[in-house]
Amino acid sequence: MSSLSLPLTTLLVALGPGIHVARRALEIPSWNSSSYDAFLLIALWWAAVLLTEPTIRYFLPVACLGILAFSSRIRPTPPLVSENTIQAVVADLTAIEALIPAFPQGPTTLAAPHVLLRVLAISYVPYLLLTHFIRLRVLVAIAGTVLLAWRASWAIALRRSLWRSAWFRWSIYHITSTLSGQPMPLASHLALSTAAVAAPTPTKSLRFLFTIYENQRWWMGLDWTAALLPAERPSWCSQSQTAVTPPNAFVLPEDTTIYIPSPDGKGRAKRCAKWSWEESEWSVIVRKEGATAQSRVEKPVPTEKEENSGLLMKAAARMRESSASVPSGSTTDDSEGDKVSTGDSEEEALITDEDGWVYGDNKWEKLSNKGGLGKYTRFRRWTRVAIVTETVEPVSEDEVETVPRPMTPVSPISPSTDDKPREDSQRLRQRLKNAMEKAA
Repeated sequence: MSSLSLPLTTLLVALGPGIHVARRALEIPSWNSSSYDAFLLIALWWAAVLLTEPTIRYFLPVACLGILAFSSRIRPTPPLVSENTIQAVVADLTAIEALIPAFPQGPTTLAAPHVLLRVLAISYVPYLLLTHFIRLRVLVAIAGTVLLAWRASWAIALRRSLWRSAWFRWSIYHITSTLSGQPMPLASHLALSTAAVAAPTPTKSLRFLFTIYENQRWWMGLDWTAALLPAERPSWCSQSQTAVTPPNAFVLPEDTTIYIPSPDGKGRAKRCAKWSWEESEWSVIVRKEGATAQSRVEKPVPTEKEENSGLLMKAAARMRESSASVPSGSTTDDSEGDKVSTGDSEEEALITDEDGWVYGDNKWEKLSNKGGLGKYTRFRRWTRVAIVTETVEPVSEDEVETVPRPMTPVSPISPSTDDKPREDSQRLRQRLKNAMEKAA
């Protein structure tokens, strides 16, 4: 739980009961729970389709009273939140993602508009005849039954048995060819489609963009450094201003493995998620003035330098010599290049200099792509694309599930481990801050 932020933890705990109910609701039509629940769901579907009008007419007041009674009941005190609660919610979310079906891609021959119009014209008359002899409610109930039973183990076995029949495949392709007006596929295509039925579960991958903000402040005598004020954002942070490790020490999440019931309801399956970098180096987001879109430019990652007391003493000596100085960068008027960012939605429209820096005032506001008078802060965004690959493979009953160890959160690199230099550094920073205020 220490690796999760407080808003995320609160959200997971608040939505935990609803997420668990959603998982149970998805397990029933997926036939991962008891088959009695699935058949009961099919019976309820038929009752809802065929008996909707009399149910609403005679039982609507009873349903309203039941809802009011349920909402006015005294809710029990929620139990204490523990690490097991968070793990249960995460497990429910993972199971929901696995239970969501992947919709198959339709035939490519039906993508053309003229083919769709031909299919509609030919099938319209049979559709009217079918709805004339059979009530539309019954047709809707039959279609819903097919969808609800589609992922059942016996339905999968039935489809595979039918598809092995050459006569059934020839009938399907012949009907499709007649409706679309396209020639029937070759025998090689039939063989490929037959083999695709028994193909293993494909590997899924997801590209993820990691973004790290590098923040700096201008100090008189020190130029731009990562020494920031205690109450402001960290020197390296995420978009939500949470402290993260620098790019040269950033590591990907650990590989995870979970065990879930197999789709056919027999045995178990193992899902493995592995992270890897798709790009070899970190890149900086750059959008020069006049450019229509931002670009990602590879630049060397800065190394973390410790600010010792000698450097701060040198800055203090230089500050005594000169009571006024101009921040490094282009010396322009305050009105030149200032672009105020009102929210995260405008972050992609920020104009940067050639190194990706965005300059701001003492409160990280009035952002522009040029440094100068009144510009005491700046930041730039380091990005790198990673890819997470997920594989699903069946496992034997003898394989024991291993619980992964929780990953220890990596704290940002501290500038020093010695107490005395740290005290000197804080004292000198305070003197620098007071001198800057006097100069202003």
